[in-house]
Amino acid sequence: MAKFDCDVHPYAGEMSALLPYMPTAWARQLGEVALSRSGRPTNRYQNPSGGLRADAVPPSGGIPGSDAAYAARDLLDRFDVEVANLIPMEGCAMTGWTDPDACAVLASAVNDYMLEHWVGLDDRFKLSAVISTHDAHAGAAEIRRLAGNPGVIGALLPLLDKPMGDRHHHPIYEAAQECGMPIVLHPTGAEGTFTGVPALAGGIPRTYPAWHALLPQIGQSHLVSLAFDGVFERFPRLRVLFTEFGFSWVVTTMWRMDKEWQNFRYEVPWIKRPPSEYVLESVRFATQPMDEPAKRDDLWKLMGLNEAASMLVFSSDYPHYDNDDPITVGKHIPDAVKAAFDDNAAALFGGRLR
Repeated sequence: MAKFDCDVHPYAGEMSALLPYMPTAWARQLGEVALSRSGRPTNRYQNPSGGLRADAVPPSGGIPGSDAAYAARDLLDRFDVEVANLIPMEGCAMTGWTDPDACAVLASAVNDYMLEHWVGLDDRFKLSAVISTHDAHAGAAEIRRLAGNPGVIGALLPLLDKPMGDRHHHPIYEAAQECGMPIVLHPTGAEGTFTGVPALAGGIPRTYPAWHALLPQIGQSHLVSLAFDGVFERFPRLRVLFTEFGFSWVVTTMWRMDKEWQNFRYEVPWIKRPPSEYVLESVRFATQPMDEPAKRDDLWKLMGLNEAASMLVFSSDYPHYDNDDPITVGKHIPDAVKAAFDDNAAALFGGRLR
């Protein structure tokens, strides 16, 4: 159905596997204090199913997504995927941390591990490198450090409690635009749980399903911030990919942004065009998870086929519990939308795929 899978999750398995990729002092500090107690960082909301597919456990053992060779067979070979964009969730553990230096060390360690053990194993794997947002200058330096590596195609930003349009992020955007590297956004699992992470409206949910149902709020608020705070005017070549925030909310959000821009243009004079034009030009949205109305066609009526075909890229979310089998989910996607997936992905990642 699609040659590009824009959201695949690799795991080191245990955080101890990352320690050899850190300076000795940091490996001792993080290994003995921050990580060793639980083996893996935890968040408030633990998926009752464990979050990973039981049928994706590799024959070698370990958790699903921890064996690159098996993932290549189970996903890439099986579904004829030519490029898989790796989004390493272990790097997102930093979201609730407070030490910018530790965050930068973790980001680099995750990136170097994934480049050696995944990208180095199979060149169909490409990495969205983890970029620390706690210190934007350190994040920009990490983008430039990896810009010459052909296995790196995106910059994954774990979200903080600062809107994406906040000028705090400008050094990262400048480096990403300079290097032709799209910004990749993905839930971290910490939303609404700690001080310093993105807040959910109405307070802290009680259960995992309530929390998970509210994640589109995060995508919507950051999209509005990017558009109204002028990021795409200041960085016109910047591209952004939203993964796992859904997409059925996008068109109605664009309608509302355009109306508010028309009503209050005097308050945002730096926005030269309707916000929807910036979104259509610069932002793409991954398909997983797809909303499933009782009448499946209602989703595409809401989105509009032209808008969906211009903004969506395919993602499986392998090996998460709710991942989308490309063949099964493809039966419910209009042909015009499916036909545009690969072109949209190629335009998003641009020269990084060559």
